[in-house]
Amino acid sequence: MKGEGGSGERSVEKAGDPLTTDHSPLTGGWLTALAEAWAAYLHGSYPIGAVVVDAGGAVIARGRNRLGEARGAEGGVISGHDLAHAEINALLNLTATPRPDCYGWTVLTTVEPCPQCAGAIAMSGLRAVEYAAPDPWAGCTRLLTDDPYVSRKGIRVGRAPEAVQRAALRLALVGFLEEGYSGLDRFLQAFHEYGEDLAAARKLHERGSLRELRSHGASLAQALGALDGGGA
Repeated sequence: MKGEGGSGERSVEKAGDPLTTDHSPLTGGWLTALAEAWAAYLHGSYPIGAVVVDAGGAVIARGRNRLGEARGAEGGVISGHDLAHAEINALLNLTATPRPDCYGWTVLTTVEPCPQCAGAIAMSGLRAVEYAAPDPWAGCTRLLTDDPYVSRKGIRVGRAPEAVQRAALRLALVGFLEEGYSGLDRFLQAFHEYGEDLAAARKLHERGSLRELRSHGASLAQALGALDGGGA
């Protein structure tokens, strides 16, 4: 993922130069979200990242999963705590949520939000979320569309480009495998629909491809190359 984004700084980024994988160029907010996910992995947390983009697509806040880091809650960051999810940290990284401007902002997250994060998005004032990797185990975007109270807010739910979905899912699955989950666990079995990506993640895990990259502090571009190759 990134270097140390989401560490309390509130930088604004425009959609920049594309980072090209073998199949597709990645730009702007999604590239930053993946950078946050890679940074989370580099720091020993689940590889999940999120950003908030304004109506023009500029990144105005960013955050990463920090469950594996030292416990703390300061400077717009929560770490080492059950609340230390990427979406929560991205929302906390916002300097303000002025109405009605924030109604046009969007949360971009590399994994489908869980109930906690979906609820936080619903109550944040933002009116759109897009996610990359599906989470058939804990994903809860239905809260945004099906709950009688939340659905009245009119929150739009969308998906990332296919190349981002693939990279984010494989990265997340490698992170889960490194946590000790196996094919016998109901958690991983929930991803049976995504057999190709799960097989690619298993190869990457067995070969230690991402662990090797982490040991050298590799860049996001190197990580995306490994994920796109699927351990081949």
